[in-house]
Amino acid sequence: MKDSPPPTKRRRYDAAFRAEALRLAGESRSTQAAARALNIDPKRIYKWQ
Repeated sequence: MKDSPPPTKRRRYDAAFRAEALRLAGESRSTQAAARALNIDPKRIYKWQ
């Protein structure tokens, strides 16, 4: 029987990171661009908005 790989840890985002993501999204008027710049899923920014 094979060992299964360890579960991937969910990344935690602190309040400062969230604030920065929302600021970037607001400045660029593009949630997609902000998400790309921060290397996160755009859905996450939409959820925070």
